[in-house]
Amino acid sequence: MTPSFQGQEGNDQLNGGGGNDTLTGGTGADQFVYDTNVAFSTSGVGIDTITDFNISQTDQIVLDKNTFNTIISNAGTGFSVSSEFATVTNDTVAATSAADLVYNTTTGGLFYNQNGTASGWGTGGQFLTLTNKPALTANQFFIQD
Repeated sequence: MTPSFQGQEGNDQLNGGGGNDTLTGGTGADQFVYDTNVAFSTSGVGIDTITDFNISQTDQIVLDKNTFNTIISNAGTGFSVSSEFATVTNDTVAATSAADLVYNTTTGGLFYNQNGTASGWGTGGQFLTLTNKPALTANQFFIQD
């Protein structure tokens, strides 16, 4: 059974940790945190599902630079280096994107592309599915140290 974490009314911070988790923020400006304190691995992060990511409520995906260690954007903001985030419409294009974080607008899949334009994901891979497939931009992310 997939662990499920649900926020309440107000601003919640949800961290599924390792494994495949289902995260529901509820109302308010929620943060979905990805911070393992070590470099990204698919076994350490899993593939989480966010059921209700809501841009109009200013929900955010928080990425830790220790986990996503190819990100050079400044901590405390979204992507200060705009080329680190890209959207695509299929996973094949995602796997060879130059961006570090790649969002598939067709499936709602979010990928860490650790090796850039080289084939495959390197030590990265898919770590999240947003079931409602919101129109993510760099503004929906927060980078932390």
